[in-house]
Amino acid sequence: MSEEKRSFSRIPVRLKGHARPMQSIDSPQLFSGDLGHLSASREALFRNSKLPEELTTFLAEMDRKLDQVIGILSKDSVRSDFSIDIEIMEISGAGVKFRSNEQFKPDDPLEIILVLSQMPVQMAGSKGRILDKESDTGLYRFEFVDMRGSDMETIVQFVFKQQREQIRNSKM
Repeated sequence: MSEEKRSFSRIPVRLKGHARPMQSIDSPQLFSGDLGHLSASREALFRNSKLPEELTTFLAEMDRKLDQVIGILSKDSVRSDFSIDIEIMEISGAGVKFRSNEQFKPDDPLEIILVLSQMPVQMAGSKGRILDKESDTGLYRFEFVDMRGSDMETIVQFVFKQQREQIRNSKM
């Protein structure tokens, strides 16, 4: 998130998140969550089927509701593996700023999960490291390291969506 290499927009947010300490940044990532890319392929599958439209609409709605139930249940299992609560105050494609009751040192490796949306549940995760703690705000600066492409895309889309919403609201 340093100024020299930052090429992502960042926005102020207030999101819940969860973290877990890692032995090393090279440790395998535990969280693998975003299945958002699958819903588009499922919709295409329903559209291209030879089933009656009413049935495909019903199946698509059932699929959406099952995704919500699975999302709610997966949040509970995430809490058991990622026991440190964090509150994300700023987000970009390069990293986040967050606050926590836990104490961290620069270069501490963590894996974090960002809860981008409560309903439907949308989460993204990444390994990374603490850069520092801002003395004026008390926020930790966290840099994403070795992030999966799908999680990066989910975060960047979230940031763009929030920026569009801010622009629309400012024009009103």
